Amino acid sequence: MNTSIFDWLGLILRRDLLIAYRRSSTYITPLIFFLIVVTFFPLALGPQESLLSSLAPGVIWIAALLASLLAVETIFSEDFRDGTLDNFFISLEPSFILVFAKVLIHWFITGFPILIASCMAAIVLYLPMNSFIPMIMSLILGTSFMSLLGALGAALALGRSAILSAIIVLPFSIPTLLMGTSVITSSINNQDFIGFLMIMGSMLALGIPILCLLTVEALLLNYE
Repeated sequence: MNTSIFDWLGLILRRDLLIAYRRSSTYITPLIFFLIVVTFFPLALGPQESLLSSLAPGVIWIAALLASLLAVETIFSEDFRDGTLDNFFISLEPSFILVFAKVLIHWFITGFPILIASCMAAIVLYLPMNSFIPMIMSLILGTSFMSLLGALGAALALGRSAILSAIIVLPFSIPTLLMGTSVITSSINNQDFIGFLMIMGSMLALGIPILCLLTVEALLLNYE
């Protein structure tokens, strides 16, 4: 049984990675959006190091949050339109595997590029070097949780307006935004930020089983 589950997981991951590779706009658009948002602040406010450094935590996290929402609608839409989703639900494999694989792929094509681009953003916004690692750690945890929320939003808005999934997810992303900015701000001020990271890690650990199961139920609503 375990071998079968891992086989299904690997098959879904390979298939979706190939589709994402062929549709480069899927992962390039959020990356470009993130870089544009971050670049606009120095252009608008001027090269004032102290001002940009104080704004850096909020700018980086708001840009990352909004960029991660751009590709939310595509998580299940293609599989829903071509019938792949139907075939999976009538199979005997756990639906949790499908949702978990989709979340992994979404993070890989949106969260990971944003993670890499955040280092460039940190330099542009004069973020202190000692804040780079806390920033990356918070983004890994936060963008992963955003992918879980995005999957739930995409399932609830399946077959409806593309913007609806982002509207559903946005209010629930506020705790992640607050925790993420608090991590970076605390590191800038040489304060303890481990507590905020632990909260984000707990949210992710609880979110994987709970949000994946809720996403499965939301997907099944489209077949009732």
